[in-house]
Amino acid sequence: MKMMKMKSITCLIAVLLCVRTAASDSSVICELKDVPGNSNDWIVLKETPLGCWTDFTTRGDEREVHILNLLYTHDQNMFFSLNVTAANPSVLIITSTATPAIQVVLQDNPAVAIVVTNGTSIKFLGGGSPSHPPEVVPSADGDSELLKWAADTYGGVTSFTTARHPSNVIFTGIKGKLFQRPSTCDLQPETPADKHFINLELFEPSNELQSCYMKHPGEQLHVINIPDDIKIRHVSLHLSSESKLFLRGPPNTEWKIHSSHDIKCWSNNLIILNDLRLPPRGNVSDEAGDIRQKAMKYYDGTSINSYSEIRLNAPHIQLWISDYTSPSGPAEGQLTTPAPTSKSAALFEMLLFSSPDFRSPLDSSSKVLSDKRVYAEISHPIIEGIPFSIKVSRCWVRSTPVVRKISLKEESCFNDCPNKLRFSFEMLQDLPSSSWDLECTVQLCFATHHGFCDKETQVKRNLQVKPYIPNPNPCFEFGLSAVLGIAFGGFLIGVLLTGALWFIKIRTGHPVALGMRSAAAELSVLSLSGCPCGLTKRQPVPTHPSPSEDSSANASIGSTQSTPTSSMA
Repeated sequence: MKMMKMKSITCLIAVLLCVRTAASDSSVICELKDVPGNSNDWIVLKETPLGCWTDFTTRGDEREVHILNLLYTHDQNMFFSLNVTAANPSVLIITSTATPAIQVVLQDNPAVAIVVTNGTSIKFLGGGSPSHPPEVVPSADGDSELLKWAADTYGGVTSFTTARHPSNVIFTGIKGKLFQRPSTCDLQPETPADKHFINLELFEPSNELQSCYMKHPGEQLHVINIPDDIKIRHVSLHLSSESKLFLRGPPNTEWKIHSSHDIKCWSNNLIILNDLRLPPRGNVSDEAGDIRQKAMKYYDGTSINSYSEIRLNAPHIQLWISDYTSPSGPAEGQLTTPAPTSKSAALFEMLLFSSPDFRSPLDSSSKVLSDKRVYAEISHPIIEGIPFSIKVSRCWVRSTPVVRKISLKEESCFNDCPNKLRFSFEMLQDLPSSSWDLECTVQLCFATHHGFCDKETQVKRNLQVKPYIPNPNPCFEFGLSAVLGIAFGGFLIGVLLTGALWFIKIRTGHPVALGMRSAAAELSVLSLSGCPCGLTKRQPVPTHPSPSEDSSANASIGSTQSTPTSSMA
C-alpha cells in the first residue's frame, strides 16, 4: 500500500514537472496580433523599395521618361486608378511580374505615351483606354536591366518608382524642388514621399507585421523575428532609447542599427552599429519558443518587453522601435493593440535673418526693406538616436489678399547643424500690405539618403516689410563720424582763412574783401550739412562797405589787433 502511494506521488511530481517544463518552453512569447497600417505606439514598419528621380528630359521634344514598377504579393486588389492628366509630356513605362491581369482606370493625357513591358498584363476599364495604343517592349531580367534598356532607348530615365498594391497613382506635373536632382538614375532605397511629381496611395497592408507588448520595469528588451520564408535582406532599425535587442532573420539578412544610446544586441545575422560591423553570434530557428529560450538565456532572465514578427516580402525595410510609455499603458503580460499614431512631432521652427551669416535673427518688430534679400533657417529638435534631415518643397508669401509663390536658393551651413536647413529668397516689390506671412511646406526625413519622410506640414513666420522708395535727391548721407570729420575740417579752414586775412592786412595795410570770409563760412556750413546739393541755391550777396567808404571800420580793426574777436562779432 505504501509502495503504491509512493508511486502515485512520484507520478504526480513528474506530471507537475512536465507541465512546468511545457509552460517554460511555450511555443509563443505572447499572443501576436496584426498591427493595422504597420504602425502603432511602439513599432513602425516602412518598406523602402528601390527607385530614383533625376532631372532628365529627352533631347529635342524634352519628354520625361518614367518607369512604374507594380508589385503584388497576392492576387487581391489588383486594380488601381492612373491619372496622368496633369503630367508633363512623357513616356510612362509600366512593368510588373504579376501573372493575373492588372485592371487600370485611366484618366488619359495625349502628351503621355504609355509603354508596357512584355509579360505585363494591363487591362484598361471603363472606356478609359489611352489615346495611343500602348507600345509593348521586351521585358528585362530585373529592375537594373530594365533601367539600362530605357536609358539606352531614350537617352536616360527621369524616375523609377516601385508601388506595392497601389490604389491610386497621380502624376502632378511638379518639376522643381529646392535641391538639384542628379542627372543619372541610380537605384537606391526610397519612399514615394521623396517624389513630388507623383502621389501614390496604397492599399493598407495586412498580416505584414504582428507584435505584442508586455510592460516590465528596467531596461527594455525587444525581440524581432523574420521567418525564413520572408526574403528581406536589409533592415534599418531606429531606436529612441537605451535597449537590449534580440534580432533573428533568414541567412544573409543585414541589420543596420541607428542609435546614439548604449545598445546591447544579439543576432544570427550581420549587424552594422555606427559603422562597426558585428559578426553573427550563433544560430536559432524561427520558432518563437526557441527564440524565447535563447533570448532569456543570453540576457540572463531579462523579461521581454516586445516581440514582433515581420512578414513583409521586401528587400529593404525601415523599422522604428520606441518605449511604450502611455499613462494607460499595458499591464504586465497584457496584450495591447492601440490605434495607429503619428511617430513624429511637427516641432519645426523658422527664423529669419537679414544677412547671410545667420547670426542675429529678426524679431517680430523688425522691418526689412523690400529691396533686400531675406535669409531663412528652418530647424527641428534633435531626435535622440535617429538621424534625420529637413526637406522644403515650396514656399509662398501671403499679403492679404494676395498669395505669391517665391523662388528659393539653398544656403550652405558651414557649422555643424544636422537639424537645420538654410535658404534665402528675394523680396517681392508689389504686394499691397506691409505685413507678410511666409509659409513653407516641409517634411522630416529619417535617413540621410532617400529615407522615410513623415507627412508634409506647414511652418509659418510673420515678416514686417518697409517699402523701398528711391530718394529723388542725389545728396549723400553721411554717418556721425563723417559729419564730425567734415565739421572739424570746416573749422580748420575757417581758422586758416582768418589768419590769412590778418596776414594780408598787416603786410599791405588794406583789408581783404570780407566776401571771402562769408564764402568760407558758407562752405563750412554746407560741409556740415553733408549735402553738396545746397551749392545750387543762390545765396544773398553780402553788402559790406568798402574800406574807402567806412574809415571807422579800419580804425576799429587797426586799434584792436590784439583782440580780433570783437571785430568778427
